[in-house]
Amino acid sequence: MYPLNPWKTGKRETMNQKLTDQQIGQTVDAMRCAGQKITGRALRAALRERYGVAGKTGRLVAACRGVREPVPEASLVCALQQQLRDAEMGRITALGERDRALARAERAEAREIAHQDRWATEIHSLRESVEQLKGERLRRQSLDDQVVRLQRELQVLHRRLAQYEEPSGS
Repeated sequence: MYPLNPWKTGKRETMNQKLTDQQIGQTVDAMRCAGQKITGRALRAALRERYGVAGKTGRLVAACRGVREPVPEASLVCALQQQLRDAEMGRITALGERDRALARAERAEAREIAHQDRWATEIHSLRESVEQLKGERLRRQSLDDQVVRLQRELQVLHRRLAQYEEPSGS
């Protein structure tokens, strides 16, 4: 005949024991941190979800009995674990924001460099045009001077021609 409760007999069956006390304790702590009520059924479902095995009813009931009394340190641990998770999420968010800000800054810098290069090229070509126009101005002045000189020579030649034509016309 099998004993009804192996915990009372002091004998533990280790043959089918697949969950350790530590695994059960971690599951209880996780349930407590999540704010779940710790009952035998809830613990069994959580263990089945977490490890694929529910464990023996006697062990689960014993684990639940040990948890019934509220432990202030456990709630503090749960609160600290939640703060740690929140801080980690904040850190991940901040790192993402930092990476996006750095990418924006790099794109802005690239646009600024392209803008400055464009205007430097434009200014360079305008300066070359000005230098070319300065040369053209000197050439134009030279041509203007040559035109004035040729007009004076033409006037002198017209006067000389006019002198030769007057005596033959009288």
